[in-house]
Amino acid sequence: MARKALLSGASALLAVMITTGATQAFAQSTTTEEAPKKEVEVIVVTGSFIRGTSESASLPVNVISSADLEKAGTPSTVELIKLLNVSSGVQGDTNQFDARAQGNEGAGSVNLRGIGPERTLVLLNGRRMAYNPFGLVGTVVDTNLIPSAAIGRVEVLKDGAAATYGSDAVAGVVNFITRTNLEGFEVGGDYKAIDGSDGNYTLAASWGHQTDRAKLFVSLGVQMKSELPLIERDWANRDYLSNPEGGWSAAGNPGTYIAIGPTGAPVSGITREPNCTGLGGFAGFSATTPVCFFHFTPYDNIVEKEERSQLFASADVDINEDHTLHAELLISNTNTPEWKTSPSYAFLQAPSAQALPAISGLPGRFFVPVTNPGYIDLLAKNPGLFPASTIGVNMLAYRPFSFGGNPKFTPEDPRGGSQGERSFEAVRVSVGLKGKLTNTVNYDVNLAAMDDTGIRTGYDVLVNRFQLALRGLGGPNCNVAANTPGANGCQWFSPFGTAIPGNSITGVANPQYNAALGTANAALVDWFYPEVRTKQTSSLVVFDAVINGETSFKLGDGPIGWALGYQYRKNSFRSDFSKFSDLTQQPCVSSPDFNNNTCAAVTGPTVFLSGSFPANVSADVNAAFFELRLPFTSNFEAQIAGRYEDFGGAVGSTFNPKLSAKWQVTDALALRGSTSTTFRAPSVSNIQPTSVTTLQSILGTFRAVDIFGNPNLEPETATTYNLGALLDMGNFKASIDYWRFDFDNPIVNEPIAGLVSALFPTTGLGNCGNPTFAAIQAKFTFSGGVCNSANISRLNTTVINGSAVLTDGVDVSVDYTFRDVMGGDLKLGLDATYTMSYDVAALSIGGVKVADPLDAVGKLNFQTTAYPLPQYKGTLYGLYETGGHSLRLAMNFIDEYVDQRTAPFAPSLNYSAVAGTPASITTGKTIEAWQSFDLTYRWAMDNDLTFTFGIENILDKDPSFARLELNYDPFTGNPLGRTYKIGLKKAFGGPK
Repeated sequence: MARKALLSGASALLAVMITTGATQAFAQSTTTEEAPKKEVEVIVVTGSFIRGTSESASLPVNVISSADLEKAGTPSTVELIKLLNVSSGVQGDTNQFDARAQGNEGAGSVNLRGIGPERTLVLLNGRRMAYNPFGLVGTVVDTNLIPSAAIGRVEVLKDGAAATYGSDAVAGVVNFITRTNLEGFEVGGDYKAIDGSDGNYTLAASWGHQTDRAKLFVSLGVQMKSELPLIERDWANRDYLSNPEGGWSAAGNPGTYIAIGPTGAPVSGITREPNCTGLGGFAGFSATTPVCFFHFTPYDNIVEKEERSQLFASADVDINEDHTLHAELLISNTNTPEWKTSPSYAFLQAPSAQALPAISGLPGRFFVPVTNPGYIDLLAKNPGLFPASTIGVNMLAYRPFSFGGNPKFTPEDPRGGSQGERSFEAVRVSVGLKGKLTNTVNYDVNLAAMDDTGIRTGYDVLVNRFQLALRGLGGPNCNVAANTPGANGCQWFSPFGTAIPGNSITGVANPQYNAALGTANAALVDWFYPEVRTKQTSSLVVFDAVINGETSFKLGDGPIGWALGYQYRKNSFRSDFSKFSDLTQQPCVSSPDFNNNTCAAVTGPTVFLSGSFPANVSADVNAAFFELRLPFTSNFEAQIAGRYEDFGGAVGSTFNPKLSAKWQVTDALALRGSTSTTFRAPSVSNIQPTSVTTLQSILGTFRAVDIFGNPNLEPETATTYNLGALLDMGNFKASIDYWRFDFDNPIVNEPIAGLVSALFPTTGLGNCGNPTFAAIQAKFTFSGGVCNSANISRLNTTVINGSAVLTDGVDVSVDYTFRDVMGGDLKLGLDATYTMSYDVAALSIGGVKVADPLDAVGKLNFQTTAYPLPQYKGTLYGLYETGGHSLRLAMNFIDEYVDQRTAPFAPSLNYSAVAGTPASITTGKTIEAWQSFDLTYRWAMDNDLTFTFGIENILDKDPSFARLELNYDPFTGNPLGRTYKIGLKKAFGGPK
């Protein structure tokens, strides 16, 4: 059915005969009227250091100009990357529930071939950039720092390029190249209208000036995104039984309790508090435990508010006719000032003995005494809920703030979701000198330095302070030692549903609400719910020196071209944490208030977010490389390259060669091919024994997952192949490329799903205590110290060299231009990528298999080492141009793919409202194929005023449903629906 829909859509598109696409679809569409206004650049620099290498050479390079981007509606960097048929699994849209994007709201990435953004090298003007300081895989560049208003073209090299550029260029290179040819002043902006949001807008101003000896360029760009609450999209806000994984948690409020008697033993069974369903919860079961499932995603945004600005300046000054000085400055800032999340988090840590009474019931549980005013009120309204002999209750599945929102944040947002901030600020300076050493030898030396600093904040409950508040000993002015609950500055916290006024999302009131209890709750929040803050900086210093030229020795079609180079890189990483998230200051739950820093597990004092250790590390890299271009005949040319990089220490060194060739078989037909070895070294943070903490769903509940570095990591290596054919018959152009990447020792995080399923093939005890699984069990921390799937509080994982990966596929690009159609030109075409295989070998840890062999093509690949990977992806497009007018229509299409997990689709007690009766929910196994139509009109007027209007997703098609928290796959889908965009640009002062 999906393929029939695709063919039907294709027929409709060809009937309309208009549009844009990605890669080649963007390229080379300048009209005759525009040609005098711009300086056409014909040299492609990406992929070679030999001067004069062009797009028609042996390497598969696509060029996208700024004019092409305008005719595509001026997509943002993230939108452009998602459109590329060669890129899958793209980070950039809000995706706080996946470890690969968590904490990176506001940041973006490019993921060529879907093999991981850490394996695509991103350059600015051919130079490296510092890594994203919050990138878990360590070697990802934040593409949202790119100065989009200054970009003149984007070059995409779809081939391994370690022989030329070194580490990270495994899948290829994306090179953003700034403008140099502006004369005068240019201003522009656009606005995108989005249903349920205040919309997005961009503003840009650029100035350029050229003299006989200098080119100056300055650009300032501002991009603003408005928040789009999840509740504005019905498809994203689903009830429990349509998607239990869609943001529903067993830890809620109303919560689940067990009554404790005078001896400390339970005197009742497990009891779910009343009013669950009335407040909007689902009264179900977590295994056999009755719980009130809480829907936390309605408090989130599907698009976060983002404020982004970039200042870019460059100068090229001719010192004399042989030497030119080049300098660049980039200041880039992204701020997500009001990141939204759940009103509070589930409890993953238990209070220490200092905060508990002498008799507190079950180990590893919070305790509420019967003297708590909330308990008294609850029993008065629900007589007989607990036995008369009860001295208090233990919490089994709980969070303090849920349906009613968090009183700390409701004054700003009636939903009452917890808030935080994410910001990234980068400063980059680059200075270089290039020119001629002799008539045949050129040189280029450059020194660049860059800092990328990220800050993220959030809020979490302090474990012991919350327990004290349950006993009436809360608040900053309470003398705990005096033990006067609710008096002399001490305050109570009521943890029960009677303190919730109602559902802040739906507006439904709580008939059992006690306003006095709610007011008391609000007064305590600042004390037990403080801010936690992380600041991390990634720094890079790079010195490059390249000489190139031609030898006096000639082959059949001319002299041999050559290049030699040296590069020095210094990568540095620093992380700092606020008081309650710095494990050197607050290692234990008993560290605050009780000053006890001795504990069995160093996890910090908060219930959910945990802490980390500060780091300040750096590493040096030295590299040397060469290239030769061998023009054997006028029809056959080859290039040979090699690069040696030395990382020092345990990482060591590596040498990677590359051979590429092109044969012009006829005037119309050419064949090209390449083979090389590539590599990626572990980042400086990957090889440190410190950790970062993510939050991941484990058996239906979010848990803390620590990812530790590994000093014994080896570089990953790959052998790459590319074989292609190019056909150019004037109006008809086509290319096809077969590509293959064969990895050894890929640097990956241990697979979460595999570790959990190995220890717990079934819920309960699973393989607890089995000596064969001792190494796996040691990675888990359990509440109360008892190994059981219900007691998991956190998981410790490590960055490792994983199992072998083999992936291959085909890129196709075809277009035909009809001349003089109603006075203009009409181009029709297709750009697509078909991934044939992505085979991951089995993985064992500690002698236990934690991952079976996997073919990741066509799968969601949740919590595996792969990204979501539809089998095919591409764009059908058409473009009509006449005079200064252009009209484009594109159909972007993505193949269906499947959720490879078995547990969410098997019968489960969790999916039933009846104890002991398993049910199954099978929807979402297949993530349906998706197509969207985009229309853009552009009018370039004679007075240098350009008007654009676009409609994206004309049919207003929802993203395909996936059994994930946001009900779609943010790495692949588009959550905005139909949008409208209008833009203006005006130039003053001369030709551009």
